[in-house]
Amino acid sequence: MTICFSPEAERDLAAVIGYLAERNPRAAAALGQRIFAVIDKLVAGDFDGTEQVLESGERVRSWAVPPVRIYYQRPPGAFWVVRIYHLALPPIAR
Repeated sequence: MTICFSPEAERDLAAVIGYLAERNPRAAAALGQRIFAVIDKLVAGDFDGTEQVLESGERVRSWAVPPVRIYYQRPPGAFWVVRIYHLALPPIAR
């Protein structure tokens, strides 16, 4: 299965890991590993998040990996990471 990241998800991930890396490189590395481990489990179907609707109207599922929430979709044959959104920011889903 193909794993794809939206440009927003790439920016989100770079921002949260970059910010943390400036302060605590080990914590940044650990968070990155946790995020990718959860994505691997979501891709494998080990578990599934709740369905939500983003402010844009897109239907997604999400899973929390504090301090972020992974928003994703599963179109046929692919896994799309739509956002990796920091939980301290205003909600983007309803």
